[in-house]
Amino acid sequence: MKRFVISLLCISVLLSGALFAGGKTEKAPAGPQTRDVSAMKAVDKNVTMTLTFLTHKQGMEDEFDRYDKEFRKQYPNVTVVYEPIGDYKNNIEIRWTSGDWGDMCMIPHMFIGEPQLPGLFAPLGKVADFEKKYEFASAFSFEGDVYGISSTGTAYGVLYNKRILQEAGVTEFPKTPDEFFTALRKVKANTNAIPLYVNYGAGSRLADWEWNARGSLTGDGDYRNKLIYMVDPFSPGKPYYTVMKMLYDVVAEGLVEEDPATSNWDTCKNLLAQGKVAATVIGSWATFDTQKAADDASDIVFAAFPWNIDGQQYATIAADYAYAINKNISDERYQVALDYVTFLTEKSNFSYWSGGIPIVKGDAYPATLSNLQENNVILVLDNPPHPEDIGLFDELSNESELYLGKYYEKARIVEAAMGQTKESFDSIMQDWNKRWTEAQIAELGKDYASKSTY
Repeated sequence: MKRFVISLLCISVLLSGALFAGGKTEKAPAGPQTRDVSAMKAVDKNVTMTLTFLTHKQGMEDEFDRYDKEFRKQYPNVTVVYEPIGDYKNNIEIRWTSGDWGDMCMIPHMFIGEPQLPGLFAPLGKVADFEKKYEFASAFSFEGDVYGISSTGTAYGVLYNKRILQEAGVTEFPKTPDEFFTALRKVKANTNAIPLYVNYGAGSRLADWEWNARGSLTGDGDYRNKLIYMVDPFSPGKPYYTVMKMLYDVVAEGLVEEDPATSNWDTCKNLLAQGKVAATVIGSWATFDTQKAADDASDIVFAAFPWNIDGQQYATIAADYAYAINKNISDERYQVALDYVTFLTEKSNFSYWSGGIPIVKGDAYPATLSNLQENNVILVLDNPPHPEDIGLFDELSNESELYLGKYYEKARIVEAAMGQTKESFDSIMQDWNKRWTEAQIAELGKDYASKSTY
């Protein structure tokens, strides 16, 4: 079996501006910075205990029951109760703020920045130890301590219905923007399917386009860090401009759903599975669910974003939701919870079952990623910033009100392409450059460009 090449070993996590005022990089509230299990009194394996786990996953009751039964082989009298939460990214904030959120939870993959982690979660171990056995080991870490272990990893690219492409006369997955648009036009001309579902109504799905502007277009794990000091990063010829222009053009040309404002992910998934949609830009996490909804799972294929550098394709990858433990629980509950998190990571097979990038190094990749493997796509993680730059990207993003990594300004692009506003694409990009420059000067001074160490 072909092996993936992963170009870097770490990623950074985007800050949330909701839980921590202004989205600034605040120092974490005081909390236990170390929790040495070896120094704790050993827990009796027959201890009776019920642990509460807050999760973003719904409709997985059978899987949760299986995990609970398997874990009882280690702790016969411990019960893990899962509490699924709708609109998790927003509602989990309320629970965290209240302090009443049980023993374990999932940290959303784009939700919280490193400096805040110790204020909420118990340390699980050291990055130096974890990176020997886990991928994405530093994603949810701060100052060398790990506060969350990613449940799986996600690659960013395009999810296709291969059967519809073939019916349209497209025999290979596009590797350039021109090939991409040619394929979509053939779908429109030769089938009854919607060429591309843009998922405007789903909001956060628009942000998936931006992930491709980093590793997928550059092959550079430091590109996000370089943006901090880059002059006019949204200008023609630069990755963000290229990807956002593709988003604008596909809408302006009418290659998307008739009414993007009412679109949503569940509808997209079902239409793609049924062959009523040919493609959507999204993370690889969506592959497994879409295949389950299809009559023939082999119709649904995840491929790299249509771009290459001298023939080599890349795919941005990132940690997905992470397992975490409440910092305020007792040592006894912490030890059992840590054993459960380890069980989920190493023995539950969740990453493989969900079609994601495996967390345990050396574990097999699922069939959902086979197309990337067969085409020797290189996976690219965001490199962590240098210590002096921690939080700067997020501060610029919030100061400029561009909120990179979120969907707001991408919706503006779609609205302009739909003719709902009088803005041109280039005027939007010029505005982005202006606001980014103003934020750079405010945070770094007028000589910001000369300060880069990347």
